[in-house]
Amino acid sequence: MPIFSSACAIAVVALIAVHVAIVRLALRMFEYAPPLNADETAPDFRAEIINFPTSNSETLAAAYFHHRDREPVGLILFCHELGADKWSAMSYCEGLWKAGFDIFALDFRNHGESDEFVGYEPIHWLTNYEVEDVRAAIDFIAGHSVMGKLPLQVYGVSRGGGAALVASAERPAVLSVCTDGAYTTQSMTRLYARRWLTLFVPAWTARLVPAWHIDMTIAIAWRISQFKRMCRYVHVEHYLSKLRNRRTFLISGKRDTYVLPDIAMWIYDSIGGDERTLWIVPQAKHNQARSVAKEQYDERLVSFFTVGLPAAQALGRESSIDLRTIRLRESA
Repeated sequence: MPIFSSACAIAVVALIAVHVAIVRLALRMFEYAPPLNADETAPDFRAEIINFPTSNSETLAAAYFHHRDREPVGLILFCHELGADKWSAMSYCEGLWKAGFDIFALDFRNHGESDEFVGYEPIHWLTNYEVEDVRAAIDFIAGHSVMGKLPLQVYGVSRGGGAALVASAERPAVLSVCTDGAYTTQSMTRLYARRWLTLFVPAWTARLVPAWHIDMTIAIAWRISQFKRMCRYVHVEHYLSKLRNRRTFLISGKRDTYVLPDIAMWIYDSIGGDERTLWIVPQAKHNQARSVAKEQYDERLVSFFTVGLPAAQALGRESSIDLRTIRLRESA
C-alpha cells in the first residue's frame, strides 16, 4: 500500500510538472519571435511610393512598380515577411516584373514607411492587423484608376503568406494566390509543443500528455497573449477550405528548419480540390527557395500567375498549348 501511494504521489507530481511545463512552453511560443532576420533591401528607383488608408484610418505605404512602356499583363499584390518591407518585393518578384506584371508591394503597419500602431509590436504570428492591411490594399487597388482594371493576384512570404491566404479567401476579386514559407499558428504551435516539451520534462512523461491537453493549454496561452499584445491572432485554418476552387501555389524549402515542409503539406491538404500546387524546393531554407533555384523559381512563378490570367485561361481551354513552357521575356 505505501508503494502504491508513493507511485500515485509521483504520478501526480509528474503531471503537475508537465502541466506547468506546457503552460510555460505555450506562452514562450507566443511571446518570443524566432531569429527570422529578413535581409535589408535598398529603395528601388523603378517604383512610385503610394500611401493609402486602412479601415481604421491608419496610413499604409506601398511601392508601385508600374510598366509605363508597355501594357501590364496583370497586377501582383506582394505581402512581405516579418521584419522586411516593401523593398524586398523584387527579391522575389523580379521574374514577374520582367514578364510584364505590375507589382504593388505594401508595407505592413509598424514596418517601413507605414504608420506605427502604438502598443502593438509585430512578431511572427499572424494577427488581425496584418490581415486588415491586406484587405485595405485590395480595396485600394479595386478603386484605383489604373490598378483597378488589371487582373489581381496575391503573393505572400512567410507571415505575409498567411495574410495573403486569408485575404484571398475572403475576396473573390483575387484570381489566385501564391505563398513562400507560409504557415498557420495552430499547426505550428501543435508541432513545436510536442517537440519542445521534452526540453522541460523527460520524453516518457511528454508522451503521456494527450493531444487535447496540449490544444487546451495552447488555447489558454493564445488568449492571454492576445490580451497582453492588444491583438487577435488569426485562425488561418478556418479560411483554407474557402480556397478550394481558387488557384493556389504553395512553396516550401526542404531544409526549412522553422516552417517544416510538413506544414506546407498540411496547408495543401486542408485547401483540397484540384486548383492547388505544392513545390518543395530541395536545399532551400526558410524563404530561400529563389536563392537556390532562381531560374526555376521565376519560371514556375511566371507560369502560375500567367495561367491565372483570364485571357490565358481562355487560351488554355481553346488550344493544346502548355502554358508551363512560358519563359521570361527580357526586360526593356
